Amino acid sequence: MSTQNPKKSFKMPDIYIVLAVFILVVAALTYIVPAGEYERQTVETVHGTQTLVVAGTYHQIEQTPVGFMDLVTAIPDGLKRAAGIVFLTFMVGGCMGLIKRAGLIDMGVQKLSSAVGGKDIMIIPILIAIFSGLAAFIGVPELSLAYLPVLLPLFYRLGYDGMTATAVSLLGPCMGFTFGLTIPGSVGMGQQIAQLPIFSGSAFRAVILAAVVLITIAYVMRYAIRVKHHPETSLTLDTDKEVRAALAQEEAEKGEMVFTSRQKMAGITCMVLFPIAIALILMKNLGFEAIGGLFLFIGITAAAVAGKSAQQICDDVNAGMRDMMVAALLCGVASAIAVVMDKGVITDTLVYWLESMMRTVPPELTAIAIFWEQSVFNFLIPGATALTVLTMPIISPLASLLDISQQAVVSANAWGGQLTDIFFPTSGFFVATLVIAKVEFGKWLRFYTPLMLILGILSSVALYLMQSMGIGL
Repeated sequence: MSTQNPKKSFKMPDIYIVLAVFILVVAALTYIVPAGEYERQTVETVHGTQTLVVAGTYHQIEQTPVGFMDLVTAIPDGLKRAAGIVFLTFMVGGCMGLIKRAGLIDMGVQKLSSAVGGKDIMIIPILIAIFSGLAAFIGVPELSLAYLPVLLPLFYRLGYDGMTATAVSLLGPCMGFTFGLTIPGSVGMGQQIAQLPIFSGSAFRAVILAAVVLITIAYVMRYAIRVKHHPETSLTLDTDKEVRAALAQEEAEKGEMVFTSRQKMAGITCMVLFPIAIALILMKNLGFEAIGGLFLFIGITAAAVAGKSAQQICDDVNAGMRDMMVAALLCGVASAIAVVMDKGVITDTLVYWLESMMRTVPPELTAIAIFWEQSVFNFLIPGATALTVLTMPIISPLASLLDISQQAVVSANAWGGQLTDIFFPTSGFFVATLVIAKVEFGKWLRFYTPLMLILGILSSVALYLMQSMGIGL
């Protein structure tokens, strides 16, 4: 009889452990990578006052590796740095806590389930197209935090899994944001730095966006159909059992759901207020704090219309925010990586090395190289505006010297810089969404990596056409 122990399959560590490892690796790099910085200037742009890097001014400074106390304070400093997204996460939690406990999510899921009938697979292209379309103009991929609590019970009821719900919640807004048309932080800011008309070249970008959305829809539908016919192939099979059991228990406790006239009025109120909020975000270019406030206002209003008392509303807000506690904290932990890099003053050095490498790439491939470089840099500098403000003032003059299309450079920065937003765990809203869905980081990588590479190839072809044939300029 064999006495060998059965081999244990690899299990991805908790996301806190993954982030802690990244923080320690970056801390070690501050002892190896030379410290250096660019000079900066403050300029007034159509997107407000911005501090931009001055190209050609990089210089090394005295090494300042992070010490023990820098590591101790990295996470608190990260929470301060990511305060906007942390507050947004809590506000979305409060809003969804109110809406859920008023019975409105159950009502919405029931109505949507009835509406799709036997064609439930069509809900995937419809939702991804809507989410992508909104994000292409207003940005804010962080709205995945708001979509997911509604979509999880819906997709479970329709016979799909947690990965399908997570994919629709993340890929819809993130693909629209990455390949968007009027995104201020990437396209708008990038074009201003490159001295191009704001949001010019949108026709070609719209074609690429449409292709990206179609590929994304086909990819998610293929997975969803396979899971529905063969549930054992689900990437989230283990965690789905736990979540399904919890949802089944909730439904059993509620019994047959009958909704009052006040709940129906509250549902109509949400349907009116959410589009108004989206319009305000688009017209006013609102920040995270304002968006969070709008969501909380919608939740409170809907709960009041549904007949909740003031004390019940307070209790539901608290409960909703408690549900989001870990997700909000992870946003700060993810930001601690950038904090450590800044304290070690190595961010500008890495950008300088990028500039040096770009000079060795053949001109017709430079835009493609910038795309892939920005994809990697998004790990170190998450956030469209931060990455654009730091790298575009360097890449744009370099592109002029090498006779590279500025429009292609802007697209390479926007596409490459955000495609890995939902790949690297340094993106706060991304890891927060995974935590809410109870989807392991490693399993998401298995799902998303093939799609990311497909879209990377599509982007590379588009950039080659822009550079070599002048398409979309």
